[in-house]
Amino acid sequence: MSALEISSRHRRRYVLLITGLGSFMTALDSAATFLVLPLVQQDLATSVAAVQWIALAYLLAVSGLLLPFGRLGDFWGLRRVYLAGISVFSLSSALCALSPAIGYLIVFRVVEAVGGAMTISTVPALLTQSYPPEQRGHVLGLQLTMTYVGLTLGPFVGGFVAGWWSWRGVFWINAFVGFPLLLFAFRTLPGVTGSFRGRFDFSGAVVLILAVLLSMVGVTGAGGLNVVPSWRALLRVVVVIAGLLLGVVFVLREKKLDQSRIQPLLSPALFGSKPFSLSAGIALVGYTCEFFLVFLMPFYLIRIVGMSPSQAGLLFMVKAIVMMVVAPLAGGLSDRRGPRSLSVAGMLAYAGAFVFQSRLSEAAGLAEVTLTLMLSGLAAGLFVSPNNSAMIGAAPSEMRGAASAMVGLVRNFGMVFGTAFSGALLALRPDSLLSGFQLAMGTGALIALAGLVLGALQPAEADG
Repeated sequence: MSALEISSRHRRRYVLLITGLGSFMTALDSAATFLVLPLVQQDLATSVAAVQWIALAYLLAVSGLLLPFGRLGDFWGLRRVYLAGISVFSLSSALCALSPAIGYLIVFRVVEAVGGAMTISTVPALLTQSYPPEQRGHVLGLQLTMTYVGLTLGPFVGGFVAGWWSWRGVFWINAFVGFPLLLFAFRTLPGVTGSFRGRFDFSGAVVLILAVLLSMVGVTGAGGLNVVPSWRALLRVVVVIAGLLLGVVFVLREKKLDQSRIQPLLSPALFGSKPFSLSAGIALVGYTCEFFLVFLMPFYLIRIVGMSPSQAGLLFMVKAIVMMVVAPLAGGLSDRRGPRSLSVAGMLAYAGAFVFQSRLSEAAGLAEVTLTLMLSGLAAGLFVSPNNSAMIGAAPSEMRGAASAMVGLVRNFGMVFGTAFSGALLALRPDSLLSGFQLAMGTGALIALAGLVLGALQPAEADG
């Protein structure tokens, strides 16, 4: 559906409000859940390894399901998939809150991830189809702001609710927000008929899910890979290679599908689209840089400088606030001038932040640390919404759901790669945490420069 078919300005604002609240809810859930994991371990009398799966199961399931559900939105209708996602997410959150044991909680978190994948994969596409191209970057920036409000408030809300009530209250919040949101969305979210030409590629979805899961499990070394230490590294490499090979099989299979019978999850036109491929590459580099910072800076602030967790959390809010202010402005600017200059500026800001942070010492002043965090917030704000807009805008209208899902999938891969790689670099200097931190930050600067090169290859003008 084109933007002209949504004639009411109020209806467009409803779409922005509904998708923004959905993004806020899923982001708040992710951030708050991490904070209450120690309380879950104590209350359910379980192990640290078991509690880790509360977070890992959600991340792996969401990542594997994003693209299939995004493409299903193209078939079934984005509105239907989004409403189904809010329903599943809200109901499963209530079940998480009622879980009597760790096994139940992990299973319900996987179900919650199904709802989360439905919601996350369709939000950018819903906004893109509801607003004209000249407003796309701006509204995607506003939606991104809602996501970061959730991520920023998550630890505070989780700590407050857990202290006042229980860790179960964190999951009840989703139900209290989600069910009213579902009713509001059901009444006001515009309906769009999906494209039902051919059959949905269920076999391709299975191959893709296995490829994503194996790649991520191998990179993170999650769960069952804790085998005999001498074999662990080799097993992780084998699992990653298996995931990559399945990814190649998926791409080759999608290119050879008879589209009169089965619609591919990703159109061959997307594989050959230079703007789409460049934007996806920049997103992967950018999110890798972002999670380098997210993983490493708490070690510096808490372990090296000696701040309390609450002090470090408050300082991190500076970064989030800068990003929330810059993202809508950068998105609006990209609507008029295109994504290239903003992507380059964002990657340059990331490189600068890494260089400054690689020179931090134990005696660094508060102002110095704050400025580096502000610079990293500026970097994320400059590149994310313009690049997301370019990535979705490069897809044909009948593939907007799949392209929207790819934004989330690339973000999750960047999170996994950034966390795993920065952690490995930090561990290379076990005798000096500061030295390992500086090495990792210096490496991050090189990664950001690679993103700068990709950004320079993007189209200079805004697409229509």
